[in-house]
Amino acid sequence: MSRPILCMGTYAKEPYNIERIGRNVYCIEELCYCIVQNAFLFDEESFDRELFDWIDYECSLTRLADELRSMSAKHCSMASIAGTILDYVGYNSKEEVDRTEEILRANAGMDIYKKRLARAEFLMKSEKFAMAFREYEFLLNNTPDIDRKLRAMIEHNEGVMYAKLFLFDLAAGMFKKAYEDDHNYESYLQYLSAVRMGLTDKEYVSFIAENEDAYEASLELEKRMSEASELYGAGNENLLLKSLLVYKAEGKMHEYYEKVGNLTEELKDDYRFTVKEKNVSR
Repeated sequence: MSRPILCMGTYAKEPYNIERIGRNVYCIEELCYCIVQNAFLFDEESFDRELFDWIDYECSLTRLADELRSMSAKHCSMASIAGTILDYVGYNSKEEVDRTEEILRANAGMDIYKKRLARAEFLMKSEKFAMAFREYEFLLNNTPDIDRKLRAMIEHNEGVMYAKLFLFDLAAGMFKKAYEDDHNYESYLQYLSAVRMGLTDKEYVSFIAENEDAYEASLELEKRMSEASELYGAGNENLLLKSLLVYKAEGKMHEYYEKVGNLTEELKDDYRFTVKEKNVSR
């Protein structure tokens, strides 16, 4: 059995927003959890007076807040400041604290572009697309002499995010840019895939006929889509849809509408989470 953890301070009436990871926290233990789990996303600006005031006034941990303010005034490293928070609260194991401090020390020596690239990739994988777009656009617009391969990777990732938002025309445009910059075959396949999703079957066939270079790639794409269809057919989502058809066929309309309602709400929640920051700028 895990050891019991005695919570410290008070539960905040107003949450603290950790902008780097797009999350609100309501108590000091949540803050510690986020620092440890997302250490490589934090930088010096993450540990500022606003955070110290929140720890003081919302969590009622004045002694800790005063110590952090003193450390900040002496220009102590973010690894030291984070370590002080983690040690004071005692929520995490010594191994977790040591590892977090090591990551933060390494972060201090990393240039801003590498930090923002790592942050963007993390946000994309977490499906916080609006925030990921902001990081990628910063890199594209502010990285001096950006490497074409890096530019292509960013454009490809933006294409992936647009596709997950069902913005297939924008996705196709980004995949095409990525292919033009790096001539990566995978980007070209994804370009065709986005084009295919945005057209009717007849329109897509006409598109392939008018673009001879796309013919061989289109065969590979159809093969992949066929394999994906087979995997989906054996997946839980498809089995759920089949069970809905059985309910309907047997006249069990109460169960049918209940399942449909639950599934719809889950899909809505997933989509709201994906785009909750703001609408992606087109």
